[in-house]
Amino acid sequence: MKKKAIIKINDEKLLKKLGVKPHSGQLNVIEAIKDKKIRDIVLVCGRRWGKSFLMAYMAIRQVIIPNKKVWIVAPTTDLTQKVFTYIIQFVGKLYEPGEYEITTKPYPKIRFVNGSLIECKTADNPTSLIGDEVDLLIIDEASRIAPMTYERELAATTMTRKGRTVFISTPRGKNWFYLKYQQIKSSKDGFVYNAPSSDNELNTPEELERIKNTIPEALWRQEYLAQFIDSGTEVFRSDNIKEIINDTYQEPIASHRYVCGVDLGKALDWTVITVIDKQTHCVVYWDRFQKIDWNLQKERIVSVARKYNNAKIIIDATGNGSPIVEMIKREGLTVDAFVFTTSNSRTGKSKMDLIDKLSIFIQEKGVFIPNEPVLLDELSSYAQELTDSGNVKYSAPVGMHDDTVCSLA
Repeated sequence: MKKKAIIKINDEKLLKKLGVKPHSGQLNVIEAIKDKKIRDIVLVCGRRWGKSFLMAYMAIRQVIIPNKKVWIVAPTTDLTQKVFTYIIQFVGKLYEPGEYEITTKPYPKIRFVNGSLIECKTADNPTSLIGDEVDLLIIDEASRIAPMTYERELAATTMTRKGRTVFISTPRGKNWFYLKYQQIKSSKDGFVYNAPSSDNELNTPEELERIKNTIPEALWRQEYLAQFIDSGTEVFRSDNIKEIINDTYQEPIASHRYVCGVDLGKALDWTVITVIDKQTHCVVYWDRFQKIDWNLQKERIVSVARKYNNAKIIIDATGNGSPIVEMIKREGLTVDAFVFTTSNSRTGKSKMDLIDKLSIFIQEKGVFIPNEPVLLDELSSYAQELTDSGNVKYSAPVGMHDDTVCSLA
């Protein structure tokens, strides 16, 4: 029986063949991945540091060895596509056309004649991550992925093959990615690297200074200095949330007026009904459900509003919400329908404006909420982040919902 040939990767020659010159920070990581004893790598890097290039290089480096399987998992398809574009460029420089096969659906994938495979996955479809095993798992923008997605679906994928996991991301407060960074930092078989955007010489000091002057300081420290910060990016401060939790549920009082906030569920989202007493500012009723047809949703909303003295209904009519709004209006109830828009739109209501008002109410104790774990989790995880175009937006982490927040707002 012949022994399997051991393939040794010469990174200097490989990089030369690819025609790329990594910056000093990327070279530090490439040097670290040569150590086969390292099982877990955490890279905490600022925006435009060069993460996509590095992930593509690590993937290509792995599949040169026969029968290796690589997964690149990101919060969205767009993010995996950025890495996949680099991979295709590298493949074109290393292989002849007949030595690999590219498919793009349902996810980008490259199969090589040596039996190796690179496959891109998204964390917004956790069921697609179950039941497989890989030699290299790269989790892009890990801080934006729900912790349960890693713990339930991804953690076991490297177990059978004794593979390596790379967590790479800009920070997002001190969430599970921060805890993973601290854990691996003290691990014997781990490697961590923390680097600002300035590591990449393409990010000039002048341009970085310009950006620094246009965004909140907390976002600058988090997104460009790659710092884990205690607060500043969250929309609703944890201490403020704790101060408004109360035993608020209550049956209707004849002399009181109520308002009923409704966030309609689309596809896998939840429909949430929140009733607030306008005299006490307490959430007196709260319900959350999904996968119910429009007629049943309408009946449930109408029933709750009538119970609470024909409460005025404020409902999101964005997308598919318009038909159900008309159905409720025909029941004789007062309905204020609105459409979420971008912040610079002249029509409709900006989601950011609505959330800003809720943030002020919570800060000034202008609303009191029940001790509902889902509601508290969504409020606590809601954060500011930068879009690719450099604009500030509010959002929940990938894999989590914001339906309860929108209903309360």
